[in-house]
Amino acid sequence: MRIVKVLGGLGNQMFQFALYKALQKQYPEERVLLDLHCFNGYHKHRGFEIDSVFGVTYEKATLKEVASLAYPYPNYQCWRIGSRILPVRKTMLKEEPNFTLEPSALSLPDSTYYDGYWQHEEYFMHIREEILSTYAFPAFDDERNKTTAQLAASTNSCSIHIRRGDYLTDPLRKGTTNGNYVIAAIKEMQQEVKPEKWLVFSDDIAWCQQHLASTLDATNTIYIDWNTGANSIHDMHLMALCRHHIIANSSFSWWGAWLSQQDGITIAPSNWMNLKDVCSPVPDNWIKI
Repeated sequence: MRIVKVLGGLGNQMFQFALYKALQKQYPEERVLLDLHCFNGYHKHRGFEIDSVFGVTYEKATLKEVASLAYPYPNYQCWRIGSRILPVRKTMLKEEPNFTLEPSALSLPDSTYYDGYWQHEEYFMHIREEILSTYAFPAFDDERNKTTAQLAASTNSCSIHIRRGDYLTDPLRKGTTNGNYVIAAIKEMQQEVKPEKWLVFSDDIAWCQQHLASTLDATNTIYIDWNTGANSIHDMHLMALCRHHIIANSSFSWWGAWLSQQDGITIAPSNWMNLKDVCSPVPDNWIKI
C-alpha cells in the first residue's frame, strides 16, 4: 500500500496527483491511495477540487490506513503542529525542505507514505500522455472563452501570468518576481518568436493594464479578467492553448505551460522562492531569467 498526501491549491494538487498516477503505473498490483484529511479545516484556496475539475477517480485512505504508515492527522491544524515536532517515520518519504528532486520516489518498497508537493516533471514525464488525458479540461461554457481559445490556438500566441495578491506579502514569495521580470521576459519573447497575440492572466488585471501598456500593443493583447472562482480552471485551459508562455513562480501557470501541446517557448523566473538553495521546478528546456 502506498499513500500520497494531498494539500494546497489546484496546481499543487495536480503535482501530487501526477505522482499518484505514476505510482499506480509503476505498481499496478499495489493499492495506491490519497490522504485527504488535511483538507478538514483548510480554508485556503478552494479545498480539494481536482476531482470536481477534472472528473478524476481515486481511492481515499482512511485514518486507520494512514496510521499504518504515517501520523493520522484528522485535520489541517493537527498536521501543521504535528509535522513540525514529530520525527519522520521509517515508512514515510518526506520531501526535503528545499524541494529537491527525490530520485528514489518511484522505486521505494511497498508500504510508503509520500508527504510533499513533488513539483518536478521527472516524477511523471514518462507517462506524459496519461497525464494529458487525466487533466482533460472541462469545455468552455461562454462565448468569450470560446473566442479567446480560438485565437490562442490558431495564432502565434503567448500567455503571460502575473501573480500578485498574496505574493506581495508572503515572505517566501515577496520580491521574487516584479515588473522587471515580466518586461524582460516579454522583450526576450519578442526577440525570439515575435508573438502575434498576447493573453494576460492575473489576480490584478488593473495593475497589468497599467504597467504593460508601454510594452504590449493594445490591439494584440487580451486581458483575461472574467474567469473567477471555480471558473479559474478556464484560465489554465487558455494558457495551455497558447504556443508560448511567460509564467509566474506559480504551480498554476507551470501547469498551463506544461500541458500545452504546441511546440513553443516557455520563460520562467530564475528566482522561484525566497528560500536558501531551493530546487526550482522549472524544466531544463524552459528559459530562466
